[in-house]
Amino acid sequence: MNITAQIQGGLGNQLFQYATAKALSIRLKRALQLDISWFGHHWEDVTPRHFLLPELRIDYELTNHSQTIQSPKRWRRIAQRFLPLNPYILKDRPFRFNSDLNTFKPYTSQDIYLMGYWQSYHYFNAIRDLLIREIRPAGALSDHYQEYLEKILSRPSAMVHIRRGDYVHLPFAAKIHGFLGLDYYQKGFDLLLASDPDTHFFVFSDDLKWAKDHLPRQDNICFVESIGEKNAPVQELFLMSQCQKHLIANSSLSWWGAWLSNSKVPLVIAPKYWTTDRNKNWVNLLPQHWQKI
Repeated sequence: MNITAQIQGGLGNQLFQYATAKALSIRLKRALQLDISWFGHHWEDVTPRHFLLPELRIDYELTNHSQTIQSPKRWRRIAQRFLPLNPYILKDRPFRFNSDLNTFKPYTSQDIYLMGYWQSYHYFNAIRDLLIREIRPAGALSDHYQEYLEKILSRPSAMVHIRRGDYVHLPFAAKIHGFLGLDYYQKGFDLLLASDPDTHFFVFSDDLKWAKDHLPRQDNICFVESIGEKNAPVQELFLMSQCQKHLIANSSLSWWGAWLSNSKVPLVIAPKYWTTDRNKNWVNLLPQHWQKI
């Protein structure tokens, strides 16, 4: 029987969904399929995205579901635990780790369908080494990005990710996430330099103009210019992961850039609050050894 993951959102979110389903498929020894029907719709208040997993070194099949899977009602969530209902539908609660996913055992006859974002490293930490090997560009870097990679590897490097774009201009995203602000980056720069005064900053952003106009220490910054290719996010994610240290945004893309790093001198600085909700606890999203400010 199969495990199917509903894939949606940008590259970072796609990776959370894929990694969670991959870990589950390995634990239960079942084939993995991806449902990418989300990309065939137009969604209001949602930033348009491309399905980018084919640009990585991962193996998967696409599902051939003829009907859209609906979010399970309460009666089904209970009944499928005791009856071989097919498929067994699991939907995550945003930013809440469900430990049952790592231990539950479905009936042999049940397919499993995962809905949601699954934004916790606890779902897939057990296969981290495999994911590091898989989540890298399927082909060679373009000459444009290869030049940046050589600079990153030639000196003490720190990734700085600034996400503004929809966090500033799209009302729904601005309300939920919001831009971290210049003060966050100034504090992060100071911490990175305190760890190594020779640190060179590599800035990734969807708003490089703002970064060039506002960031301090520009004599020690390399601004990574994005190119208009579909797989640019994949190549830029790889560059992020090759940096030794990381100052991330409240963005799943830069989260992965830091989590995939195998740096011998790691330091990850992350925002204490991932969203505008100050009452949430982010212990299941942000690893304990990451420094939060």
